[in-house]
Amino acid sequence: MRRKNQGIYLLFWISAGIVLATIGANRVFASGLVDYRLLYQYLLEGWQSMAARDWKCVLRVLSVRFFQTAVVELICRSRLHRILLPLLLVWAGCSLGFALVLMTWYQGVFGLVVFLVSNFPHQLFYGTAWGILIFKCLSGYEVRRRMFWGAVAAFLLFGILAEVHVNGRLISFLFS
Repeated sequence: MRRKNQGIYLLFWISAGIVLATIGANRVFASGLVDYRLLYQYLLEGWQSMAARDWKCVLRVLSVRFFQTAVVELICRSRLHRILLPLLLVWAGCSLGFALVLMTWYQGVFGLVVFLVSNFPHQLFYGTAWGILIFKCLSGYEVRRRMFWGAVAAFLLFGILAEVHVNGRLISFLFS
């Protein structure tokens, strides 16, 4: 029962972030305060450099994903993790919600397909790696260090490989 409640707890905060970002992004784009076309073009340039396998882009992905994992681990080790974890999950939901709104504003219904394709393979691995860290933090279980960090590192590595290779091909196939 405890694990079920933890899963609902995590999904609640992520969903709250998605709802907040969806409302906020729609409001900002509709008012004209932020030009969504410029943001989408910036995103498209990143996808194109990823499809071309630009080494700077690959190194950027590596550094960002390792930094994100380190932040999750630091938050879990912090004494304030009961306050910081919901903020982290809301932030993750906000990034998903904002990306969804951005793509649908620019592409319409096709933007939903672009959103799913652009997040599909690698986010499953990243979410699993970070979910393992968060569940360990919330449950307080003692774990075998080598097996635990091996699983986190493996999911993180598979996520990076999927983002660089699979996602780049899917996005280039989608826009060709």
